[in-house]
Amino acid sequence: MNDASTPGPAPDPIVEIDDLKVWFASRDGITRAVNGVSFELQRGETLGLVGESGCGKSVTAMTMLQLIPSPPSVIAGGSVRYNGANLLEYDEDRMRRIRGNEISMIFQDPMTSLNPVLTVGEQIAETAVLHRRLGRREARELAVEMLHKVNIPEPRRRAGEYPHQFSGGMRQRAMIAAALVCDPKVLIADEPTTALDVTIQAQIIELMLGLKREFGTSILLITHDLGVVAETCARVVVMYAGRKVEEARTADLFNAPLHPYTQGLLAATPRLSTAPGTRRADRPRLHEIPGMVPTLKGEQKGCSFAPRCPRASARCGEQAPQLQAHGDGHVVACWNVGSA
Repeated sequence: MNDASTPGPAPDPIVEIDDLKVWFASRDGITRAVNGVSFELQRGETLGLVGESGCGKSVTAMTMLQLIPSPPSVIAGGSVRYNGANLLEYDEDRMRRIRGNEISMIFQDPMTSLNPVLTVGEQIAETAVLHRRLGRREARELAVEMLHKVNIPEPRRRAGEYPHQFSGGMRQRAMIAAALVCDPKVLIADEPTTALDVTIQAQIIELMLGLKREFGTSILLITHDLGVVAETCARVVVMYAGRKVEEARTADLFNAPLHPYTQGLLAATPRLSTAPGTRRADRPRLHEIPGMVPTLKGEQKGCSFAPRCPRASARCGEQAPQLQAHGDGHVVACWNVGSA
């Protein structure tokens, strides 16, 4: 299952996000949900985008496909380039030709993403009719074939059923089938294993990686589950409070995390006790990052993580750190890398 151990491809970005800023206006002021984020997704790779809820991961992904209404959102700066063209400059007609065809997205909750009054087969076939110009009968056959590819038993019968007749894991598989029906070049998976038990999670991840190998799709995996990242991703981008704070190859990030926030995330990951028979009372307490995630309203002064950081200095509260290279492909935004 582990896709993270395979050698990464030579740099050949299919998606380039550069200094992206997405703000939301309200009566309380401006919320800087994404505040200057940059990263690249290479062809054929799986890139992990991790961080706490509210850090801007999903907003970044949905902005790529122009799925956030404006207003209240405002693109305050930056670009999202797909094969060299800035998607933020596309009108709605051009974006419709991109969405679901060249770039597809799997959303967090398949029950709310699937239309409850259409059969699963109809919804998958609809995408094929729209983008591949297939007839209804041919599109229906393709939908059955895709349900078979995602390991749904009795795909022909299941294609005629409605979302509420599917289990949570099967709905997620159906979403993957719909996302891949047009052989997209890029797949954005936003928390694809949320609310699924661990066995189904493993099956969904294995399915995504298998289909990626078959179709050659590049995957942007948005998650807060570092275990999933370790198993699937070649590289990882860590976000905090709307900003990128660290980026590295997966092995480097897990073996030598440099940002205090990344170190806190890894320390907070539950682990099985290595000592059989250890009493519950004697087990070490799960580490937690102290403090609260800062509000994203108004101008952020200094490092956003400084109030929660054990290494914070006076400079951290006054001046936001810039990303600096620390080894091959490893960048971090911290003034006190390596400090005690």
